[in-house]
Amino acid sequence: MNSNTSVSPENMSSSSKTIVWFRRDLRIDDNPALAAAARDGSVFPVYIWCPKEEEQFYPGRVSRWWLKQSLAHLEQSLKSLGAELVLIKTHSTLSALLDCIKATGATKLVFNHLYDPVSLVRDHNIKEKLAEAGISVRSYNGDLLYEPWEIYDEKGQAFTTFDAYWDKCLNMQMEPISFLPPWRLVQVAVTGTVERCSIEDLGLENETEKASNALLGRAWSPGWGSADKAIMEFVEHNLCDYSRSRLKVGGNSTSLLSPYLHFGELSVRKVFQSARMKQILWRREQNSQGEESVTLFLKAVGLREYSRYLTFNFPFTHERPLLSNLKYFPWNADVNRFKAWRQGRTGYPLVDAGMRELWATGWIHNRIRVIVSSFAVKFLLLPWRWGMKYFWHTLLDADLECDILGWQYISGSLPDGHELERLDSPQIQGSKFDPEGEYVRQWLPELARMPTEVPSFQNGNNGSLHRKRAKCVEEERLPADKPNNHNKQAGTSRGEEDLCSTAESSASKRQSISRMSFSVPRSCSLSDGRPMQECELSDMKQSWQEKIDLEQTSSKNGN
Repeated sequence: MNSNTSVSPENMSSSSKTIVWFRRDLRIDDNPALAAAARDGSVFPVYIWCPKEEEQFYPGRVSRWWLKQSLAHLEQSLKSLGAELVLIKTHSTLSALLDCIKATGATKLVFNHLYDPVSLVRDHNIKEKLAEAGISVRSYNGDLLYEPWEIYDEKGQAFTTFDAYWDKCLNMQMEPISFLPPWRLVQVAVTGTVERCSIEDLGLENETEKASNALLGRAWSPGWGSADKAIMEFVEHNLCDYSRSRLKVGGNSTSLLSPYLHFGELSVRKVFQSARMKQILWRREQNSQGEESVTLFLKAVGLREYSRYLTFNFPFTHERPLLSNLKYFPWNADVNRFKAWRQGRTGYPLVDAGMRELWATGWIHNRIRVIVSSFAVKFLLLPWRWGMKYFWHTLLDADLECDILGWQYISGSLPDGHELERLDSPQIQGSKFDPEGEYVRQWLPELARMPTEVPSFQNGNNGSLHRKRAKCVEEERLPADKPNNHNKQAGTSRGEEDLCSTAESSASKRQSISRMSFSVPRSCSLSDGRPMQECELSDMKQSWQEKIDLEQTSSKNGN
């Protein structure tokens, strides 16, 4: 049965006053919390920015730029429906919500669920405090196909392997549900004082960042309206070829939906149902490639679901591995190696190209994310949490739950993840995913005139490739630590192509940025390509986070 819930003015009752707390659900369409509030009476939409509560996961520059644009789009959408989005900057979300309730006389608070560790703790505390104050609090599923507490195995235990989890999801009955946008919203009258502010006053973007951020607007269009256009364009024009194009580095190879999904501008239900409808159509037409493409695309959607599932059932995974066998692994916390990795100065072209693209655009293809993260963890033996936090700091679609899943998978911290001892040569990865060297030439100008031909990889059979890989690994692997392999019976390793560190990613849409805004930290622009061991020493007294901030400031000032 198809259940479409729409709200008309005749269905509204002016007696009920509800605070609608927007977070990462910045859309009008298919928003269950907004639909419920509009159905019950008048609404008071509010977005609360509390940097203090973000703690170590304060968003990076490009992520904050997207948030700012998305809030502006949501503000205009709500205004066209008769309501006004109230923006508040505060040191306590709970205090801000209590001020809104006091000023409006509201008796209800509604919001959509979040599943990251910080939000889980905060939401639980807010529910408790408001319940004590006699306020009704209702929360809804606006981010997932299934809630994490709905999917368990026969023994009632949480799944720890993706394949088992996703099989269970696909075999569960799902009713297509769509919460249509309300026709009109009735704004709650404010009788007290609310310390509201403008979008600029939120401080999501400072003056030194605006020049760099202006380039992002040439390649991306944040906002839920643009998200609807993006999913329609992908499903109609690119989904059928997804199975063949998704692993190509560069080009229009993936969906470009991950930022829209992270900020809740696009409903995952809409994504799933749109793809499934195409799959049904192509099955009737006996279009096997289209069917396979949808299966693989929905698997990527499933990995995003699984990332929320893991962080909800195992909320410690942002700090320590899921498997205890790596709890005391002697990671090499070498600040100099970490600096060389993030600046793209390791001496391995594909790795360096990926890290420089990340710095310049805030975006890299999912295949490159796998390669650079694998290099950091397995070749340099850097703590996986360092890489996870750097991705959070620099990615346009930075998503904590997805990056936790990706980095734990790469480091061998999951039952079905890569073994830590599994090393894939960066040279072989380059010949496989960038055979013509176009990607490397684009991001490493010092190699722009290098020939494409790589004889050792082009003229050999599979056996010689394997031997070459083994030789490379033997030469490149650090001699110190030989981690024990975890229990292989706990799960089977999947191919790297199944990893989705951020739901979906692509390099195509930033080509305009690539041509205009290529920049790397001042200390490594136009690198001479020396190996990582020859990188300049850094000040050991500074933390790596401080170094990133300094490098970003120097880059933005045009140094």
